[in-house]
Amino acid sequence: MEESFSIRWDEDEDASEDVIIAVPIRPQPNTLRIIGAVLVIGGLLALFSGASNLLTGMDDGPTDPAMYEPVALQLQSAGEDVSSQEIAAYYDAIAEKGYYEVLGTLETCAGLLLIVSGVLLFRRHSYGIRIGVTGGSLLLLDAVAGLYFLRSVEAPSAMLSLTLNILQILVTTCGLFCTALPLLPLFLSGAREALDPNSNQLPCLLYTSPSPRDGLLSRMPSSA
Repeated sequence: MEESFSIRWDEDEDASEDVIIAVPIRPQPNTLRIIGAVLVIGGLLALFSGASNLLTGMDDGPTDPAMYEPVALQLQSAGEDVSSQEIAAYYDAIAEKGYYEVLGTLETCAGLLLIVSGVLLFRRHSYGIRIGVTGGSLLLLDAVAGLYFLRSVEAPSAMLSLTLNILQILVTTCGLFCTALPLLPLFLSGAREALDPNSNQLPCLLYTSPSPRDGLLSRMPSSA
């Protein structure tokens, strides 16, 4: 007597499992070089500004009012009643509080760190990211310190105070830019892969829906 057999069609089987496709990520070292070059340029500018502030802070003598005569004339033409002597006295007052020494030190340190960060990223070293973020953070601290010193002494002119505050806002913007720029390789897969020049290409995993044929093949009876 022949034994009957039946084929079980597993209708409840979940055939919607994801299929993993490995796609290699191509390193993009040129992106790191561009970021590194921009950081070096920003570091040189910060270094120049810091050195200038330090040299100004080393001058213990009173400021010569003649230096601010063109500024006084521009403010007077805008309707401000201010003299070059008042402007010089204002800068002497903030200098006595350590304005130039503090800002010069912060900007010099920030400039050096940004230059080192740019060189490291140009050479595809990931340590440049942390160093660059530290340098950008020092520029942000520099902007906050600058606003504190400028507001600690009453300015002789409202327009002069506005101009100096705008300059500090620009410094803040530069600090934010220099802080965010070193982090950019972490969000770009090609640049992130290029950070380690000795590594092999890492696969990028993409998830796709299965083909309808996968379900049909799973339901075909075995020839065994």
